[in-house]
Amino acid sequence: MAQPAPARPKINTKATQARNASGPAVTRRPARGSTRVRGDARESARGRAVIELDAGITVYPPQKDGGRWRAVWMEDGRRRYCEAVTEAKLAAKLTKITERLDADAPGMERPGADLITWYLSPDRLPADEQWSRKHAHTQQRLCERFVAPVIADLACQDIRVADMQRIVNAASTAQEGGRLHALGSALVGAGIRGGYLASARLKEVHWQAGRDRPGAAPTVTVAGESPLFVDPAEIPGHADVAKLGQALAERGSQVHELMAQLAAYSGLRWGELAALTAGQVDHAGRVITVDRKVVEIGGRLYEEAPKNRKRRRTIYPRRTPEGYPLADRVAARIQAARREQEAGTNPLALVFPSPKGKHWRANNFGRRVLMPSYRAVGWRGEDGGRPWTWHSLRHVFCTTALFTWQIEASDVSRLAGHSNVRITLDLYVGATAGVLDRARSATD
Repeated sequence: MAQPAPARPKINTKATQARNASGPAVTRRPARGSTRVRGDARESARGRAVIELDAGITVYPPQKDGGRWRAVWMEDGRRRYCEAVTEAKLAAKLTKITERLDADAPGMERPGADLITWYLSPDRLPADEQWSRKHAHTQQRLCERFVAPVIADLACQDIRVADMQRIVNAASTAQEGGRLHALGSALVGAGIRGGYLASARLKEVHWQAGRDRPGAAPTVTVAGESPLFVDPAEIPGHADVAKLGQALAERGSQVHELMAQLAAYSGLRWGELAALTAGQVDHAGRVITVDRKVVEIGGRLYEEAPKNRKRRRTIYPRRTPEGYPLADRVAARIQAARREQEAGTNPLALVFPSPKGKHWRANNFGRRVLMPSYRAVGWRGEDGGRPWTWHSLRHVFCTTALFTWQIEASDVSRLAGHSNVRITLDLYVGATAGVLDRARSATD
């Protein structure tokens, strides 16, 4: 006698309908906690009932009471499966699996430490977009200090906006918070492209002043002004530059006086000045070709391309606004550097070499040369002194070029090596300057 076929389970693939005697069908909401597997029911080749989900997952309900629910799918080129004792538990597991499959992100199961490694990997970027050594070192240090303690042990799929907010809020200053925000945004973007993350919402975090510091005052900015704008109080005057140069000369080094004057009226950054050689300077045309810089990473000095990998040429005046004969002093120093090279005391013909004829280290130069001169002219002191640094000399060049020499902003952007003219305008052309005068005239 033939055995009857086993009863097939009824698969609920749609919302349960109940018909009211006096009206149309009413959709009942599933009871709280009753998660169901939703999909299209069909029969397998073996005559077994299965449920096909949109993400390419096939669910096999149990064939008998007490059996396990099973799901099978292809991910990252491998056939995978999972099981659960109830439909609800299987549906909960499939939520994460479906998210990965929809995003084509198999790396979401891997720990956050793997995401960080991927982000820092130089092979992730095309050759023409590789990070500089300095930027790579900075990103690694920030990841080690702020990012890894929060997400290294989490599965990438479990990283939430709150975790990214913790990373950014760990910064002690707004500037550091801005760097962590930029890092987090780049990390999430790289994670999405690399298949480690799926949600771009993880980028939407910003440093929250005082969140972890009760009583801290929130950061106040000027309405309508770019956050990049350099306040005029942060820029030394021409007389201040001259006093710093004189203080450096009085300490026995006319070369260091020249270095300060050239920084203030050519726009070269510190690393570009430290790497400057006689061969880069056309003293007849007063033109400097900026094609290298020196950076210190982990105690070692490296010579590499300038910031943003932008080779440029800049110019310097014959005389500064305070009358310093800059062109003549540069020409004399170029000749001296070539003589030093021939004598073997300055092998690279550096315009501003260290006492040993090598590249200066920024910390050594600051401690031995700059700090005593800063104190002598009041840039540093017991009362705090002025808010000026060596980089402030670069601001002198840009503002002088714009407002004294009347050079177009687009040309100043190229001379200074800014990434675009918008940066130049945001830094030095205040949007709110003259607002009250214009408003007063309009309402007079």
